[in-house]
Parts: sequence; structure tokens; C-alpha cells
Amino acid sequence: MIGKIRNYKSVVWDYNLKQDDFEKILKGKKVMGKFDQLWAIKRVLENLNFYEAMAIIPKSLFISNWNKIRSKVFNRSIIKGYDFLLHRYTLSTTRQSTKNLE
Repeated sequence: MIGKIRNYKSVVWDYNLKQDDFEKILKGKKVMGKFDQLWAIKRVLENLNFYEAMAIIPKSLFISNWNKIRSKVFNRSIIKGYDFLLHRYTLSTTRQSTKNLE
């Protein structure tokens, strides 16, 4: 489930877009021209701190879309941080799967 955005204006500060429209785009329920779900996820990842972003974007949505978004993110330190997170999520999932086999 997509979380509520408290710092909405810091995510789309440079667009005249209603919060309700942005949240529908983020949920994948609406597309407005070039504004689609991948664009919205990228905006959240680039403009909010890690904790706020992960409270809004479900882990499964992040994992399934990171490779599509990664090349569009401008800031290299953001890319490195989310690459690390993805690696950590992957290890956690692998460890849980291994424990279930024992």
C-alpha cells in the first residue's frame, strides 16, 4: 500500500500538480502525459529522505521498479544508497528463504 505523502510540495515543487493526482499516479491508477508511476517513484526517491521515501513506497514496488528508474536518477549518491538498499533487501529475502528450508 502506498503511504500518504506529508511533504508533498517537496516532491513536486516544480510542477503545478494536485496532491490527489500525484498520489493516483504513484499508485499506478492515473497517467498524465509523461507523468506515470515510474516518474512518481523517481520523484519520491530523489526528493525525500530515505525514511520518508520507504514509508511511502512499498518494498515490493521499489524492488520491482528500481532497475527501470535507476538510469533516470541524476544524483549518484542517491543511486548508490538505493543500490545498497536493494542489495540488502535481496540478502534479507534470501536468508529468510534459506531458513524456511531448514
